[in-house]
Amino acid sequence: MGIWSRFLRRTAWLVLPVTVAVLVACGSEEEPTAAPAATPTTAPAATATSPPAATATARPTATATTAPPVDDRVGGQLKVALGAAISTLDVHRTTGTTANEVAFAVQEFLFAYDDNLAPQPMLVEDWDISSDGFKWTFTLRDGLTFHNGRAVTAEDAVKSWTRWAERDNYGSLIFGFVDDIQATGDLTFEIDMVEPTALILEGMARIGGYYPYVMPPEMYNVPAAEGADVLIGTGPYKFKEWVPGDHLLVERFDDYKPVNTTASFMAGKKEALFDSVDYVVVPDVNAKIAALEVGQIDIISGEIPGDFVDPLGTNSDLRVQIIRNNSSRDGAWLDHVDGPFTDARVRQAFAMAYPVEEALLSAVGDSRFWQTCPSMMLCGGKWGGFDDHSDGIYNARNSGGLEEAKQIIEDLGLVGTDVVVLSAGDRPRFAGPAEFSRQTLEELGFNVDFKATDWATQTNWREKPELWDVFHTAGGGAWGANPLLNSSLAKNKYWNKYQDESGRMTDGMNRLARATSADEQLAIVKEMQEVFWNDIPYVSFGDTFAAVATRADIKGSETQFGLPFNVYNAWRE
Repeated sequence: MGIWSRFLRRTAWLVLPVTVAVLVACGSEEEPTAAPAATPTTAPAATATSPPAATATARPTATATTAPPVDDRVGGQLKVALGAAISTLDVHRTTGTTANEVAFAVQEFLFAYDDNLAPQPMLVEDWDISSDGFKWTFTLRDGLTFHNGRAVTAEDAVKSWTRWAERDNYGSLIFGFVDDIQATGDLTFEIDMVEPTALILEGMARIGGYYPYVMPPEMYNVPAAEGADVLIGTGPYKFKEWVPGDHLLVERFDDYKPVNTTASFMAGKKEALFDSVDYVVVPDVNAKIAALEVGQIDIISGEIPGDFVDPLGTNSDLRVQIIRNNSSRDGAWLDHVDGPFTDARVRQAFAMAYPVEEALLSAVGDSRFWQTCPSMMLCGGKWGGFDDHSDGIYNARNSGGLEEAKQIIEDLGLVGTDVVVLSAGDRPRFAGPAEFSRQTLEELGFNVDFKATDWATQTNWREKPELWDVFHTAGGGAWGANPLLNSSLAKNKYWNKYQDESGRMTDGMNRLARATSADEQLAIVKEMQEVFWNDIPYVSFGDTFAAVATRADIKGSETQFGLPFNVYNAWRE
């Protein structure tokens, strides 16, 4: 019986209010900050300290059932190109793509999404919910160990999930329903609710934003904003070495204990068929593609410029795809707490004057790789594609929007005001739109301080609102499809520090979390879209589609919903 069938059978009082079952995607919101050059960081040796007596029996002995399969698929090394350096080993420190790409192979969730974006148990063996919906009970699978040899306990699950919730906007929303969460045994924990919600399992399987991986104390005891300096999980690969700015190496975890269900997206059985996976930092697009063509790199998981796609497609040694059902929302993010964009009228004027089609063209190339989209959520999802309340603001530049915007700025007395626009020169996808932002703001009468930096510097500066007014990035997947998962719409949760001064966006999220019918959900999302076009949390350009490429002999590795290519269950033919 499926998870939600089981859940709904037990809880006739509640219809699942929100799922992320939207077949659109792009992974995380951005690439993280580059770490400074350093000597290699290697995995710590297994701790010499014995686990507590109460949990010592949970550590498994390697047997034929846990050893990697012995067949002609096993062995060798897979090389994956990263478009930017890894800034941290801790995914609760950043929403950056590269950190999550590595963690995807090393760490695991309590529940994980399958191909239908339904949460399936991964580290959980069994769970139940009381008839009134006020208590959830979970039991972990027995015999799970972290890569350092420590047994996985319910306390690890509770503290990891709590740490995630304190960092993630979706976690904050879910924990608004939670009264208490506590371990009740070595492998059992309970969640007491102040109000029933069906979002609990969705929160344990969360993709986009921050990821709710289960971590050991060496990680969850470190404040998330600081970030742990180790990477330890329960997954099929374990951390081996990190040379900041150069590469990160993982190797097969021979004591891995997979769940005994069919592999499906992030859920189900995982096998480490390669001996190791090397994540190599290659920011330069030309170098990355050249390395792919000669076999020095096996996978490029995105940001292949459009003009490379057709030539690469003629190479029979490669597999090149435009992932049109994996859309991403590109845009300009505005500072809501410092400078002129604290005024919603200024944000609206900027949006009205913006040349969105030109920005999209500069970002990703010809129209195969983008489409205009007037909705708050991605056009391919169930809560996107409608243009309610966008008229006169979205893509309105050539229909009077530019002139009206100029008048707004003049009436507000802001002509000549200084604004800072960040441009990451090593990220063409964002550097092109940054130039259009500069031009548009100058047309409106602002004095633009155009700071051309690298991506690492930009992602550091955006943490300090006094250093910038506009930066550019993109996000998709669950983030772009579901308002509850969109950190840019949550008050104070993303770098734009959206303030939701009217409280209407926050109210919409709270009501959406409790909605019990599709019609009610859609009506609420449309109300939230009205707030979006009034407040302009960020200037939305439209939806973009990524091009990806792999060596043709790499089998079993796919990208879905904008997440990285899976490196487990993959082999070289």
